[in-house]
Amino acid sequence: MTGKKAEPYILLLPAVTLALIFSILPFSRSIVLSFLRVTQNGRIIGFAALDNYRNLFSDKAFVQSISHTLLFVALFLPLNTALTLAAAAITRRKTRRSGLAEFIFFSPLAVSLSAYSMIFSEMFRGRISIINRILSMDMLWLESPESAMAVLVMLSVFLDFGLDYILLLSSFRSIDKSVIEAAEIDGCSSIRTLFMIELPQIRPMLLITVFMALKDALLISAPVMLLTEGGPFRSTETVMYYYYLEAFRSSNLQKGRTISTLMVGVSMILVALASRRRYHE
Repeated sequence: MTGKKAEPYILLLPAVTLALIFSILPFSRSIVLSFLRVTQNGRIIGFAALDNYRNLFSDKAFVQSISHTLLFVALFLPLNTALTLAAAAITRRKTRRSGLAEFIFFSPLAVSLSAYSMIFSEMFRGRISIINRILSMDMLWLESPESAMAVLVMLSVFLDFGLDYILLLSSFRSIDKSVIEAAEIDGCSSIRTLFMIELPQIRPMLLITVFMALKDALLISAPVMLLTEGGPFRSTETVMYYYYLEAFRSSNLQKGRTISTLMVGVSMILVALASRRRYHE
């Protein structure tokens, strides 16, 4: 292999090495241990086969966390997709005033997740919360299962909005302008151009953002941890938050390894489906 051909591999070597040490090898070990019986001090005492997974799905709290996660996905995914797509469609044409709108829509990327979670927590806390004052309501948002899930969905949409908006806006603006100009010359309205020409053009990127949002929804944990702590009455306890409780608070490492292996496997399936879809577009 000549120097020119070897150069890309040399540049990739540090990243591959770090991924191998801190990601691939630990996860491979976690997969293996999820099929073994392991004591709390890490001593292997036998082969468990699928017993760890059977015990996991016989745990009522884990099954409930799956239902909560699926409910969150059902609420979050269509709302996030609709709002980001609408914002990108509205600002897809560059004008003198579009910069302000872009700044506002980009802004969620400028502040950390923990900061936004704390802000939302204060905005919806108690009967004299800011939201209650604005809406003239008397509601305990974070103390009701339904409203707590709604607040969690709103926070998650806000956190995902910036990146998805950038991706969709970039796709809109990368469309060949001559095609749009030809449609306008033929008398095609802006709305018709959007639905008949532009949306089909950005379909691959739209599907990628949907799969990314689905992955984020399935693996949600930090917003739950910071905003609701799984409450009230464990109504917002998602699978990954349940993993956090078992693996780190209860030190049940065996169950934690089983859950992490299961969820990473689900994520890998989603990535494979997204990649295959992208390839066929």
